[in-house]
Amino acid sequence: MKKKHYSYLFLLVATLLLGAFLLWHGRITHTPLVPKFKHEKKVKQHSDTISALIFCHAADYFVYHGSVIGFQYDLIKQLGKDLGRPVTISIENDPAQAFMKSLSNEYDIVGFDFDKELFTPEYILQSEPHSYTYPVLIMRKEKHPDTTLAHVVHASEMYTNRVDFSVLDNPKSWKLQHDVDLTVEDLFDMLEDKTIDYLVCNYNVAITMLPFYKHLTLGPRIGENFPRTWVLNIDNTTLNDTINQWLHNFKKTKQYERLCTRYLSRESQLIQNSFGQKRNSISSYDKIIQSVCAKRGLDWHFMSSIVYQESHFNSDVLGMGGSFGIMQMMPVTCERYGITDTSTVEEQLIAGAKYISFLYNIFKDKVDTSQIYYFVAGAYNSGPGHIIDARALCEKHGGNPSNWKEVAEYLILKSHREYYSDPVVKCGYYPGKHTVNYVDEVMTRYLGYQNTKQ
Repeated sequence: MKKKHYSYLFLLVATLLLGAFLLWHGRITHTPLVPKFKHEKKVKQHSDTISALIFCHAADYFVYHGSVIGFQYDLIKQLGKDLGRPVTISIENDPAQAFMKSLSNEYDIVGFDFDKELFTPEYILQSEPHSYTYPVLIMRKEKHPDTTLAHVVHASEMYTNRVDFSVLDNPKSWKLQHDVDLTVEDLFDMLEDKTIDYLVCNYNVAITMLPFYKHLTLGPRIGENFPRTWVLNIDNTTLNDTINQWLHNFKKTKQYERLCTRYLSRESQLIQNSFGQKRNSISSYDKIIQSVCAKRGLDWHFMSSIVYQESHFNSDVLGMGGSFGIMQMMPVTCERYGITDTSTVEEQLIAGAKYISFLYNIFKDKVDTSQIYYFVAGAYNSGPGHIIDARALCEKHGGNPSNWKEVAEYLILKSHREYYSDPVVKCGYYPGKHTVNYVDEVMTRYLGYQNTKQ
């Protein structure tokens, strides 16, 4: 009996010593199993997101009547929708930076046109073609080339597609010149102003730009068809196969045909009737919004994006919960800033700027300047209390409370009892997924306004 007792005692001591040894070497920790499981679930949710970068130019990403649209923008959004995965789209308007980011393997998809055939697959992994285009000559309508003279055709610095002058009269009189630090938009302005006589760009860009320039016209095609592809992340083997399969199937659909007609056809009603009408404006309230934002140090592009999200610039909208007007502020907030349903649009915008400034001041010393408008947009939608709660949860669980993506995950988790009943939470239950989607839409549009509306 004593031997049996000693055996149990020996086993107990050996177990304790083994546990101490493992703790000493970091093999096990005191981290509770439940938080660890939650953290893994959170990471999995984040990894489902498809990250994309689009080069900002008139054919693929622009703002139309307050809304962000474009061929590649719509195509990538449709990809995410069909795959059931959220998509985050970043914008780059510097071609040199877009080129470098294409090589960085930082994004799942990069939508930027350059000569990818110069790179082997180990450096650049291309998707299936999502469309095709070709180089075209752009000139002024009254310009008739004198074939006895030399002609300079200007191209942006990053334009690398092969040009063939053999289709033009006296091919040897034509010379291609790349202009350092100039974009294709700059060249269109210079051609309109008669600073240059010719430029070359891709057909899909040309038909989108020409409605803005009534004195310019589309000249002859000066090159062969070439495919437009995405740069894919080399490390995403499974996702890349899925993307290529989706492109292969989607290009056979009527939906893809409609997308091409909308953006890549000269018969497009969107292009022919609308592009040139609001080139330098977002809404008819631009001057008022610019004025009220200037007084409070706010970016008017951001406030414009909030207004579009709330009311589409309509002043007579009635919302759920009693919100009203162009800013769709709730009655208690309107009362704080002296607004009623009889207030003018200008008075509503002044009150809206005051409220946005109030929210900005809550977060200005707590988050990085590059992140602050994400938090302000979230607070405008949910109220600042729920965003403050999500930041507290994020910090408690080892996250970065100054990073919106991390805070957004805990805002979503506030709909679960174990999170909204946490002692650091002061405002209780909240279904945060709606607000996270709201912020994504506001910030995507805001970046579009910044890049396209000066």
